[in-house]
Amino acid sequence: MANVSNYYESIDEDSRFSRNSRKIEFLTTNHVLKNIIPENAYILDVGAGAGAYSFYYAERNHKVVAIDLTPKHIEVIKEKSKQTGMSIDAHVDNAIDLSRFDSETFDFVLCFGPMYHITGLDDRSACIKECLRVLKKGGHLAIAYINKYSVMPMLATRDQKFIRNSVIEKVINEGVIIEGDEDCFWTDAYFTTPDEIEALLRKFDVIPIDHVGTDGISHTIQDYVDRLGDDEFDSWLSYHFQTCREQSILGISTHGLYICQKG
Repeated sequence: MANVSNYYESIDEDSRFSRNSRKIEFLTTNHVLKNIIPENAYILDVGAGAGAYSFYYAERNHKVVAIDLTPKHIEVIKEKSKQTGMSIDAHVDNAIDLSRFDSETFDFVLCFGPMYHITGLDDRSACIKECLRVLKKGGHLAIAYINKYSVMPMLATRDQKFIRNSVIEKVINEGVIIEGDEDCFWTDAYFTTPDEIEALLRKFDVIPIDHVGTDGISHTIQDYVDRLGDDEFDSWLSYHFQTCREQSILGISTHGLYICQKG
């Protein structure tokens, strides 16, 4: 995972949700989770990045622990904790090994970054297994993923030199790109589908609760969404909230969110 950590050391992850087209993912996730997360929950944010969700839930009287692979992110969280007075326990850790935490500790586990970058099936299974281990019985796990069907439309609007058959093969059939390969347009990454993520979770003792496309096509058509005025954006967001569970949209949404309950 060194490639992934090094990549995030070099970018400003803290500004990820600053644009309307990117903010929709954040707003939708919280819109969906608000009726699932219990009051005063003990939450583990796995792959917390710079802590956008950690601070959002800490502000709402939840107790939050954040872990991330990238040391810079944990430093940002600790500094913000000092500045805001919000107590967030933060650690540099790998999502496939949560041995720092006892079993059945947390009411809710957010796994919003790891599935983007864990390229091996065994490691993805280990990540889910660990998230469920530290979760209390009856607690909930929310897993974010990147939809492989959204990648080529995104590249068509961002970096057209990657619109070629070899990239399509890697994204659609393999679902994995590795930094340094000629067909890699990001860092080490894993892309999946709504059906594939559901099939993976069926291997575990969980109860499906919800499955949504958290940004629909907003990320793909970002330039247009970013130009919307406040009223127009509110209307677009309302449209998105009403359609984010529609199967045809779920299949093209850049980011997906699968929520399940520990059996």
